[in-house]
Amino acid sequence: MKKTAGLIGLLSVSLFVISLIVFGSLHPKWNFLNNFISQLGAKGEPLALWWNLIGFVNVGLLLLLFGLYYGKVLKDKLAGILLSLFGLGFALTAIPTDELDSKSAVSKAHVVAICFALAFWLFGLARISSNGSNSAQIRYRANIAAVLLVSSMIGFAIGLWSMPLTHRLVFAVVFGWTAWTSFGLLRHSFQK
Repeated sequence: MKKTAGLIGLLSVSLFVISLIVFGSLHPKWNFLNNFISQLGAKGEPLALWWNLIGFVNVGLLLLLFGLYYGKVLKDKLAGILLSLFGLGFALTAIPTDELDSKSAVSKAHVVAICFALAFWLFGLARISSNGSNSAQIRYRANIAAVLLVSSMIGFAIGLWSMPLTHRLVFAVVFGWTAWTSFGLLRHSFQK
C-alpha cells in the first residue's frame, strides 16, 4: 500500500512538472515567471484543451488516488477523503478561465475550483497533523506544508511579494509536500 501511494504521488508530481515545462515552452507568449499556470488552459489559448486534460484533469485524478491510498496507509479514512477532494478540486481547475472576462461564469468556476482544492488540502493536512496515531515525522511534514502555504498567501496579502510569486509558492508547497511524502512512503522511513 505504501509503495502504491508513493508511486502515484510521484507520478502526479512528475506529470505536473513535465506538463508545465512542455506546455509552457510550447506557448508562444507564456512566461514561466510572470504568468499564471491557469493561463495555459484559458479560453482561446493554443493547446488549452491538452493542458487542461493532462496538466489539470490527469494530475488531479492522480492526486485523488494518492489521497485515497495515503488515507489507507495512515488508516485514516477522513484524511484520505479530504486529500481526495483536493485532487478532485485540482482536476476541476480544468474549467478554462476567460482571460478577457474575469467575471464570467467559467472564470468564477475556475477560481472556486482552486479555492475548493486548497481548502480541502489544508483540511487534510490539519487532520493528518492532529491525528496522534500518526508519527511525529508525518505530522511535522503536514505542519510545515500548511505553515508554508498560509505564509505565502499572507506574504501576498501584506504586500511582501506579487501574486505570480505567491502562485508559484503555492504550487511548490503542494507538490513539494506530495513529493516529500511520496519519497517517505517509498523509503518506508516512517512508522505508523
